[in-house]
Amino acid sequence: MAEQAVELRYGFGKNWAEFIEKNFNEAVVEDSRQHLANFIRMDSLKGMTFLDIGCGSGLHSLAAHKMGADRIFSFDYDRDSVATTRRIHEHAGSPGNWTVEQGSALDKSYMEKLPKSDIVYSWGVLHHTGDMWSAVRNAAIPMKPDSLFYIALYSSDNYVDPPPEYWLKVKRDYNRAGALGKRWMELQYAMRFMIIPELKAGRNPFEVMRKYGERGMTYWTDVKDWLGGYPMDFASLQETQSFCKEELGLDLVNVLTGEGCTEYLFCRPELNRHWGAIVESRRLVPLAGPFHANGGAAYAIAVPDLEGQSDTGEAPRRSRLMLYEDGRMLGLAHSMHDHISRFGKGRFSHYGPNLYFSASDNSDPNQNGRPYAYCEQF
Repeated sequence: MAEQAVELRYGFGKNWAEFIEKNFNEAVVEDSRQHLANFIRMDSLKGMTFLDIGCGSGLHSLAAHKMGADRIFSFDYDRDSVATTRRIHEHAGSPGNWTVEQGSALDKSYMEKLPKSDIVYSWGVLHHTGDMWSAVRNAAIPMKPDSLFYIALYSSDNYVDPPPEYWLKVKRDYNRAGALGKRWMELQYAMRFMIIPELKAGRNPFEVMRKYGERGMTYWTDVKDWLGGYPMDFASLQETQSFCKEELGLDLVNVLTGEGCTEYLFCRPELNRHWGAIVESRRLVPLAGPFHANGGAAYAIAVPDLEGQSDTGEAPRRSRLMLYEDGRMLGLAHSMHDHISRFGKGRFSHYGPNLYFSASDNSDPNQNGRPYAYCEQF
């Protein structure tokens, strides 16, 4: 990550070193490989170059190696992360087509020297540089005209209650705390955002933690990463989509909203044959109102034919439906119904037999003159 004169900076590399020391195994690698393959909709990277910006543990570079990438280039600002990635590189047999080094996404001259890559990947990194939009802009420098740009950024859409300002204070307090203070804050976080909510939902929180496995991570590794991550910037989906379109000329072709980071896949579909075909195959189904007011900014419409694919209490992120407003994806899927009502701004939920949603500007979709449609299998 880039060097900035900031009040505090979390040592991500130490967290990743601990994760690899205690939790690295082939199941973790497979989870990471599967997540990457599912999001970019490719089973193989044969013939491709993969650039991992802010490689952290090295796990995602290893996933690219497992997918057969011809060339892998991994770098991180944090020297402990570089050391951990080199351990993973050695575990893979020290392949000669995989380079690991120290570098900064904020160093434009460094980014200009990197090899042009078919996939430019940066998961949960660029918002920690202290200058997020400069980092995003620089991250796109090594792209080819038909490259994929896969980034994950902490979303201001997800952090409304508590808001980003609250979390920035928490992060500063965590970084200033001693070892015992950090453990206490980690336990408090787990109680508030995992244990109590899961118990209220009738689920075993410790079983949920055990099966956590997001991108091969463990629950406690991600807790430390979240609480410690500083400096920090947040961005909404609309801000990120607009920035990448207006500044970089890239279209958003896939998006996955999580509980923290939102994952984005950008490219130029007219130049990328694989994603051009996927985008072309998407069929938008018009939604004919009237839309029923559901409180606050929320509106609802019944889609009973799609109930078998919708989110449920047991599978809260099952639906692959994408909602479009005036031909543009809203993206904020799987939102809490209370948040759709209170905050709106394009949040939506395909739950049970209904689609609950809000307009991008919280206007009445019955009167704003914009067509609404959905893509069934986004």
